Formats: sequence, structure tokens, C-alpha cells
Amino acid sequence: MSSRISYDFIIAGMGCAGLSLAMHLINSKVKFEKILILDKELKNINDRTWCFWTKEKNDWYNSIIFNKWDSFIFKSNDFEKKIKLSPYFYCMIKGIDFYSYCIDAIKKDKRFEIVTDSILNIKSENDLGILTCSNQTYQSKFIFNSALRTQQIKSNHINYLQHFKGWLIEAPDYVFDLNNPVFMDFSVEQKNDCRFIYLIPHSKHRALIEYTGFSPNIIDDDEYNHELNNYIKNNLSIKDYRIIETEKGSIPMAESKFINNFGKNVINVGTAGGSSKPSTGFTFYFIQKNCQDIIYQLEKNANKIIAPSRSKKYLFYDSVLLNVINNKKTSPKKIFVDLFKKNLPINLLAFLNEETTFIKDLKIMNSVEKLVFIKSAFKVFFKN
Repeated sequence: MSSRISYDFIIAGMGCAGLSLAMHLINSKVKFEKILILDKELKNINDRTWCFWTKEKNDWYNSIIFNKWDSFIFKSNDFEKKIKLSPYFYCMIKGIDFYSYCIDAIKKDKRFEIVTDSILNIKSENDLGILTCSNQTYQSKFIFNSALRTQQIKSNHINYLQHFKGWLIEAPDYVFDLNNPVFMDFSVEQKNDCRFIYLIPHSKHRALIEYTGFSPNIIDDDEYNHELNNYIKNNLSIKDYRIIETEKGSIPMAESKFINNFGKNVINVGTAGGSSKPSTGFTFYFIQKNCQDIIYQLEKNANKIIAPSRSKKYLFYDSVLLNVINNKKTSPKKIFVDLFKKNLPINLLAFLNEETTFIKDLKIMNSVEKLVFIKSAFKVFFKN
């Protein structure tokens, strides 16, 4: 194998985290001459959709937001509410738009080099990050890694997945409300679990229908297909439709932490760096926050980076919710109904985005079954 090739920084992985960090670097004041960004292949299919809420209006990704809404619908069997989101907007970005926009911008910036190769190993050595691929070894001061994940699984921890399958469908009639996506619809059968539907309208004819669950394991494809078809035909009363695209995936919702076994010159980002919120699976918004943190540190001192980490307060809250869901003393559906029924939207959305004060946290906590949550809080507090 040939000798190592040196760069200022290396970004390992061209998913949401790697490409987002590249875009933040392009738009920053960080000084660099050569950045390598690599993955086993370039993303060129619409394999996922990111939805999130934000108050910001001038983010780097603003031009690729497919749609944004100032309200959404929350549903269950006995409760339905149109929720006004101001000052937030609920935004949707299609995967293919995100990948194309980022890769085009990276290719236009001569400071970046894109390589497609399989990543075999990442480590720190002699105050450098070393990345070994099938055909070459590279080095830099820092490697920003989202490609390889190492998670410290503990037997007494709750480790769930947010798993999902979605169909972008086309119906012959004008059946979808363009002004109001369905954020969560819990009217589907729960099966002693936590299951709900997202409905994101693309047009009056088209919408993404996504069946989602929170559980220790994913379900098989036949069950996803059955539940999606059942919802479309029985809940939406659409008898004739065509599937345009399919997306499927899972996001860790885990008390067990992702850890860095690669040394001080490797900074984990994305899910590997803890950007997937354990209690909800929300990721896109937290990736952007962590990228901003990294850029802030690089602009101050390019020789030292502390990996971004989430507040211990919110990690504790997430663990409590996971334990409540796992203990099954109350249904997840009831928890979410109580949250959306009893709280001002601005407070709840800020809480889920980890932007609240402790006083506002207490108001949110007061809206759910307190005894169940208090018992889980003590269990989490004294857990090893």
C-alpha cells in the first residue's frame, strides 16, 4: 500500500452528518486548504426524508426545504388537534435534494476531494487521525467520523429503535391537505407497543405515508406493508393508489452511549456522535447543532476540539421516558396525547428541541402521569 496522504481534515461518511459538516465548513471562517470526504459510494437515490422544526430562517439548507408548514395535525382515536407552531416551522427535506445539493457544492469547492472507497479502520496515532481504506491510507489532524459506530451496550439499559417504512403514494383524486401534515397519528393498533403514522403531503395527489414504531426490534417487511396498506385504505379511504417510492430505516433510541474507541484525533458526529435523540429518534436538527459547535471550536482554535455532547439534563429525561415506555405501566400513546393536549405548542416543541429552562421543563412534566414518571426517574437515577 502506498504512503499516507495528508489533509487538514477528513470527513468519514457522506450521510447527513458528514455532508452537513462539509457545508458548515464551506460557509465558515475556518481556514483550511485540503479536506477529504469519503464513503463507500455517493448517495444518489431518495432513500429518506428528514422532518424537523426550527425558528431559523437563514440556514444553509433553506433552499432545499421541500416544504414548510406553520401547523400540523396530531391524532389518536379520541383526540385530534391542529397545532399552530409559531414561531416554529415544520420543515421537510427530501434525501435526494439534500445529497445532490451538498455534493454539488462540495465538488465546486476546490479545497475538497471526494473519494469513494470502503473504510477499513480509523484510529489516532502520533497526534494524527489515521484512516485506512481498501486502496489507500490517509491522515489529518482530525477525522470527523460518522461511518463507523461503536456503542457500549449495558444489560440494564433500555436500547430501542425507532424503525419505519414509508411509501410515497399517488392517488387519482385530490385527497391530501397540503396545508397540514400529520405529525403523529396514534389511531393505528398499538399491539402493546408504540406505533404511529406520519403523513407528509407532497401535493394534493401525493403524500408520504410512514409507519413508525418504537421497540427493541424492527418488524418484518410483510407487517409494514400490511399496516401501510390498511391505513391507506381504511383510515384515509383511498382504495386506488400507486407506490412511487419506498423508504425504510431505523434510528437508535438508546440509553447505552456511543463511545469513541478511535482516540482523541477522531471526533464522532451524527448518530455515532450522539446526535440521535434517544427518546424520539430526532436527528437532523441535532446534527446541525453539533456541526455549529464544531465550527465554533475550529474558528477559535483549530488545534483542539472537544466532541459535542448533549446536556446531562436532557439525557436523563430521555432515559426516564425510555424506561416508562419499556415498563408499560402506561401507554406511549397516552404519554404523547397528554403532552400535545395539555401544553402550549411553543413550550413542547422547545422542550423536544432541548431549548427550555428547568421551570418550563417542570410544566411539561406536570402534564403526564407523574407517579409513573417519578418511579422511572428514581430507577434511572440509581442505575449503574
